[in-house]
Amino acid sequence: MDTYLIYGLGRSGIAAANLLSKNDENVLLYDDNKTRLAEIYNSGLVPKTCEILNKLCAKTLCVVHCIVLSPGVKVSPKLAGLIKKLNIRVLGELNLAAYFCPAPIYAVTGTNGKTTTCTLLYDMLRSAKLGSHLIGNIGIPFTSVVDSISPSDSVVCEVSSFQLENPAGLNFRASAVLNLAPDHLDRYAGFSEYVDTKRNILDCTHGKVYLNYDDPLVRDFGKDRTDCEYFSLSPLPEGIAGLYYQNGVIYRGEQPLLSLKKCKLLGKHNLYNILCATSLALYAGADVANIERALNRAKLPRHRLEFVGRINGARYYNDSKATNIASTTVALECFEKNSVILLLGGSDKGEDFFGFLNNLPKNVYKVIAFGRVGKKIYKIAKKCGINVVYAPRLDEAFIFSKDVARSGDVVLLSPACASFDEFSNFEERGDFFKSLVEQYETKN
Repeated sequence: MDTYLIYGLGRSGIAAANLLSKNDENVLLYDDNKTRLAEIYNSGLVPKTCEILNKLCAKTLCVVHCIVLSPGVKVSPKLAGLIKKLNIRVLGELNLAAYFCPAPIYAVTGTNGKTTTCTLLYDMLRSAKLGSHLIGNIGIPFTSVVDSISPSDSVVCEVSSFQLENPAGLNFRASAVLNLAPDHLDRYAGFSEYVDTKRNILDCTHGKVYLNYDDPLVRDFGKDRTDCEYFSLSPLPEGIAGLYYQNGVIYRGEQPLLSLKKCKLLGKHNLYNILCATSLALYAGADVANIERALNRAKLPRHRLEFVGRINGARYYNDSKATNIASTTVALECFEKNSVILLLGGSDKGEDFFGFLNNLPKNVYKVIAFGRVGKKIYKIAKKCGINVVYAPRLDEAFIFSKDVARSGDVVLLSPACASFDEFSNFEERGDFFKSLVEQYETKN
């Protein structure tokens, strides 16, 4: 019996603790938030056979064989040195589950579009009756379902940069990289470190890697490699294998594969998501007819450009999943013909708001900056000559938008920031926003 330390008791940490306990391993629990740790332990979400650690030091760590880090946990340099000195193996929750997984894993990473792409791929494989499971950074911890997966199944895995920081033990049948834009710069030394972290997915893949040819940084991942194919919104150059989109049809070379004329997903960004998912689905063994059937019934995931309702003729959209500037930029492209009130803010991820706000589309006639980073956004927006107001909290930002929105306007929550100033995650933020809209929609 080995001793595992679960560091971080979010959803994935809880799932990892349960998986290891079921497999008769000795499990220790630690979280920087001692109150949350005690609440989780006392609630019965983890087995009582687990033991709580109140601090991490040489004395407590000397019995540990492996540390399982939850996504987002950043180990301090001092603790990292101690772990190295004691020769303790470190795994992520994803790595741990991959060790137990008997089925092939198809992984998707990138800055934006991962959830939509993985959902599409999952639906394509289910349509083809390939026993698909949807896990990873999409919100379902891999360790919570790995025991129910059989060797004949297929696993679709959304992979974040956090999960690729330590790629040890990850083994993907095929993978894809959608795009790269600045994100999580509060965590990494710079954009190049973030890009290099994403690049780790290549070394974890033992079949095909699918890359966005139209993104120069992503395309460069395939340099000097023979295991890569590409996808593009233009015909690919001669000698470059992959899929491309043209006039409502997906092609491989000169051969038309399937039509998108009945697909309801709109926008250039979704075409990339579709091409990426289709590439992986074909590799996994799905036939074209079932891929097309899945695309024809596809819908956007929750919290991504999700129409919530109308208040006094203004339309409200929940795009809480837009936690970086690149994602918000994509969202705004979908409303080029509308007057937009943009709700922007949350917790800071270190991005360049000056460049974004200085080039804000003219149809955004008002910005409501909110949350912990709201004052910073407000000051930058003022310098850029933007019509902006500041609200400390999201509910106050919503009330202000309701009071100034005109009939025909779009009120868009697309924060370009993380949610951790007021909320546990972007889903909670989006649900809160939706509850506000629904409350006032009922009264009007």
